[in-house]
Amino acid sequence: MPDEGEAEQADLNENLDRDALVASEVQGTAPSISDGELSCSSESVSLARLVRKLLATGAEFDGQQLPGLLQSHLLELHKSWGTHALLDQNLERDRAESACISVIALVTNRYDMFTKPQDRSVRLRPQQWDSLQQIVAWSEVTPEHLQAVLVLLAIRGLGKNTTILQQVPAHAQRPEKAVLHLISVAENVVPSVSQLGETARELVETALLLHELFNFAQMLQGENVPGNIAQLREFVAEKGQRMWRFYLVFLLGFMSGLQAGEGSRFMNASNAKSVISGIRMLLHVLDDTPNAIYWGYLSDRARHLKLPRQTADDLVLVRLACLARVQDEQSYFALQTAWDALHASGKDSLRDHFLADGIHSTAFLLEFLPDCLVNSNANATISLSLLFSVLVDLLHQLRMMTRSLPESRQPRIMRVDLSDMAQFIRAVKNRFVFQTCVSRCRIVPNTDEKSVRFEMTGANWSRVNDADTDVTLLAYTVHELMQRQHVMEDHFKSGVANAPDADSDRVF
Repeated sequence: MPDEGEAEQADLNENLDRDALVASEVQGTAPSISDGELSCSSESVSLARLVRKLLATGAEFDGQQLPGLLQSHLLELHKSWGTHALLDQNLERDRAESACISVIALVTNRYDMFTKPQDRSVRLRPQQWDSLQQIVAWSEVTPEHLQAVLVLLAIRGLGKNTTILQQVPAHAQRPEKAVLHLISVAENVVPSVSQLGETARELVETALLLHELFNFAQMLQGENVPGNIAQLREFVAEKGQRMWRFYLVFLLGFMSGLQAGEGSRFMNASNAKSVISGIRMLLHVLDDTPNAIYWGYLSDRARHLKLPRQTADDLVLVRLACLARVQDEQSYFALQTAWDALHASGKDSLRDHFLADGIHSTAFLLEFLPDCLVNSNANATISLSLLFSVLVDLLHQLRMMTRSLPESRQPRIMRVDLSDMAQFIRAVKNRFVFQTCVSRCRIVPNTDEKSVRFEMTGANWSRVNDADTDVTLLAYTVHELMQRQHVMEDHFKSGVANAPDADSDRVF
């Protein structure tokens, strides 16, 4: 009888073969994804040879030919019968191709090719390109490393595919783990991996583990905490500088391909600021403390946005500005106004949360909080001050939950999935329903005991379309008046002479 691993591989191949067969009937000549039929053939030449040729010719090669060359050497990227196409995820294919083109442009110093999809008004500045080139030079890219980076960029997005995630074991149902599973038991789905030597393959697998451990995009928007950088530091110290240099080249390609394009549409003058600043800070992951790196990055973002960063409240607002994707003074003023409208206990709660490091104190990593903030700005029913009040209630529930756990089981970093709340904020039409929503929510622990899901439940979703009535408006107004009274009392207690007017429409 076949063992469990062989059975898993057979099931995965069978289901993917079925999908490929459907695609083959539609496309006519497209081969199916089955053992042997989508493996690297002599016709695809050698990816290693292509990489050596690109590095040797540098500025001389024709960038127009690059998409076709990539599709013939990285079979996952083929527009008709590559793995992405057969799994009907064309956007991920386009992102992967953009990432590959971008990393080749970076390594061969082709500014023209890298910025090809960018509008002139937002084009990456030459000084920023120089900064990216310094990072590439620090990474000491070898032909073997570039080949492995291209393979990793080509296959990483497959782990997000629903068809694949439904077929892999429960322990592999996260994007990076799913790709690792494919590499292990279904290499016919990721045929480019077969072109890698043992060392390069190990780099790809280790980089996938690191990508799951540390989310760079979360750092850029202030979503994660210093404790995540401490985890990164421990990983890099164990795996070594060579892996770390390899990963940073992959990271540059990954970030560059986020918005697809024949080159990098994403890494324009505006977006490059935070990416360059973040990577520069991470270059010192083994040399500096996690807190210094984390708050050093946020302080640099404050400097770019011309925000104050002297006090604890300043740092909280800087982190909120990153989370809310603030780009101008007016948006920052809206954040500051909402913060000033909180009473002292509410500020204390949020201050403790946003300054917790996940090293010396427990920190909650509120995933999808940026979406909550963006959606609250787009929903006229939900003000920022109301969202902050709901966050205070949410944090109270999370702290009660963690304190009820035995000390040995209390994680330093608790990941909290707020995706359901983000969708609810987009849709809710009644302020009082949102104001009281935490009382109708449920915290659902995941099996790892280090993460939870915050579910809005049917009790909230059944009221998402409730319109404001006289009763709910009255209830909300009473709560608002009590909030203002608390704020006034706080100001008087702290000796502030210019206390806000209780009759004013807003508290500044």
